[in-house]
Amino acid sequence: MNILSLRYFLKIAEHGSITRAAAELHITQPALTRHVAHLEDHLRVKLLMRHGRGVRLTEPGRLLTTRAQAILADIDILSEELLARQTEPQGELSVGLPWSWSEGITAPVVKQFNELYPDVRLKVIADSSETLEGMLKSQYLDFAVLTMVEDDPEIDSSPVANDAAFLFGPKGCGLAELNEISMADLAEQPTIRQYNATVVAKRTDQRLAKLGRSQNVVIKTSASMMLELSELGLGYVVMTGCAMGSKRYELEAVAIADLSVTWTISTLRMHPKTAAVNAFEALLRQAIRARVDAGGWPGVTLIEGAV
Repeated sequence: MNILSLRYFLKIAEHGSITRAAAELHITQPALTRHVAHLEDHLRVKLLMRHGRGVRLTEPGRLLTTRAQAILADIDILSEELLARQTEPQGELSVGLPWSWSEGITAPVVKQFNELYPDVRLKVIADSSETLEGMLKSQYLDFAVLTMVEDDPEIDSSPVANDAAFLFGPKGCGLAELNEISMADLAEQPTIRQYNATVVAKRTDQRLAKLGRSQNVVIKTSASMMLELSELGLGYVVMTGCAMGSKRYELEAVAIADLSVTWTISTLRMHPKTAAVNAFEALLRQAIRARVDAGGWPGVTLIEGAV
């Protein structure tokens, strides 16, 4: 029985249409129909019945759908386990890291990894911890750096650093003259924040709520736009210390009193780490230690033994 034919059959079952399945798979309808015919000949049963709006599963078709999903899941896990036994990184690797790490940590690590392991096809996503966690759980990512994940049965996480939050503003705004800023003073500032809720935003809101205050949000946007808008003088940005020292923006910043996050290196428990994951993780830990030792990451405290 052809594994590819099983995957194609599941796509037809998902859409209830050979036409839509063929379009998503980028193959012709006759070619997709031949795969179904191959399965029906091999199994000696009818799997699909045509009707005016597409196709529906027969009883054997429904049974095959259930069993094929389990079979293919086992095959995928076996493939990962076999790949994990390889000592040389290879294949594909999808990683997700915080947007605030992009310039200071992620880009240098990706460059180094690509130079050392050119045969690995690398996919890199920069986004919020909440988004990356969802992508990890949906198996779109093999590896992610997230804020602290507590008692999650799906995720194996290793804390690496406690990162203080800072208030960023345009050059000359006066933040650089302060030692730190209180939550009460933060509430007075017009701020720019990410359009979707992040751990830093949630913790900021919780601490302000205890004071009977709220954040004065003037703009909501994507993470990649926040510092740029702040540089233009449109508001202040709350972001972790890893974003300090950016060469792309003319900004200054001050630590926010009693506000921080814990970063963790995270993978799925059910998927063994491949050689590529281990190699990327090792380079990442080295880069974290090097940046802290060079004084380029204000407000961070490394977890003992983590890097």
